[in-house]
Amino acid sequence: MKRSIIIALICAIICAVLAYLFLSDLEIKYKSATDPVKVVVACQRISQGILIEPNMLIEKTVPKEYMQPKAFQSLTDLFKEDGSAIYISLNTIEENEQILSTKVSKTNQDTGISSLIPDSKKALSVSFDAESLGILTPGSRIDIYAIIEYIDNGKELQDMVFSVAQNILILAVGESCIGSVKKSDQEDENVTNLNSVTVAVSVEETQKILMACEKGSLKYVVRPTGDLEISDIKPFKLSSMIKDISKISQNHTRDLKTANQREVLEIINKYTNINKRK
Repeated sequence: MKRSIIIALICAIICAVLAYLFLSDLEIKYKSATDPVKVVVACQRISQGILIEPNMLIEKTVPKEYMQPKAFQSLTDLFKEDGSAIYISLNTIEENEQILSTKVSKTNQDTGISSLIPDSKKALSVSFDAESLGILTPGSRIDIYAIIEYIDNGKELQDMVFSVAQNILILAVGESCIGSVKKSDQEDENVTNLNSVTVAVSVEETQKILMACEKGSLKYVVRPTGDLEISDIKPFKLSSMIKDISKISQNHTRDLKTANQREVLEIINKYTNINKRK
């Protein structure tokens, strides 16, 4: 009997010790998880492909359990000693979102654009009219349209405008990449391919742009900041715009013919009546 009591007491003591150790471990983990840590977050919406400036970020204290993996913990890690920017955003970063090393890329004039290309995209060089490129800057977004002539089923020549690609990120204009220092006017004069624009596109978009470039001419429309909408844009034919004018022309021609015929008949009748009187 005494032996059973002793064994029960020993088991109770062991269980109590194990329970104490377990609860102590939970307490340590809980305290560790709630320890305050600093993280860098966006204080405004940062669009994809733009240079990250100091006024776009702040340091914020959060419980350690809420800190995301690969998050920056100090502003000094994102800028040079003089405060100049060295990172661009690879993806759109929303306000109050933590800045992760997987969403930014360090860039300078020596790295080129390979590190700037977003996931699942490729870099494609496209040529537009040189006169129209003054408003384009690396990091902006455009829609690309094509103007093509083709023979329709009725064997008539048609002109058509259609949307080739929408919401396209510009990685570079000429030799000026996202995050690079703007060249002076004198340096620009010595740079070739100023009408070349490098864009980030998918494989399907690449195929469409190359085909449209081969068969027609390419134009672009600049998107406002924050506009990411993809619309269902139907092709537009020239005949759709001038069909009413052509109908009017046909009716006008028909009226002229009728008027001319009436005048001829009146002249014939006039001279016929004169001859009868004679």
